[in-house]
Amino acid sequence: MNKKRALKCILMIGLVFVISNGYAQVARSFPVDSRFGKLKSHSYPEFKIDKVTLIMGAGGQIRDRHNLLVMPPMLTKKDHKGYIRYQMDNMGLLHRVWFLTPEETQLAQEEEKLLKKQNPQKKFSIPFFQ
Repeated sequence: MNKKRALKCILMIGLVFVISNGYAQVARSFPVDSRFGKLKSHSYPEFKIDKVTLIMGAGGQIRDRHNLLVMPPMLTKKDHKGYIRYQMDNMGLLHRVWFLTPEETQLAQEEEKLLKKQNPQKKFSIPFFQ
């Protein structure tokens, strides 16, 4: 009887690990109005994205590749460079920044190509944002 109980416990623990690993690999979803860009340099509150220097507004959020919040003093030149998604607020200030994983970067680049092919003059293909 104890062997059956031990086996059930081991199976339950294994099942919990399998399920938790599956949830950890869920792709992040980004707001519709977020933009794709490459972060060239940063010196908080200024961020140079592509060829434009943007200023982060009050209450802005920065998230790393693991979706954890990063405080501005913790931004390093080495780890926090590369492709990002960013969102602007209604004042034209930077509101949110997400550092992308290689998979997310590839998806975003494909999405940008489709948007340019679909609508070369306009930034967004959604009527609300045009």
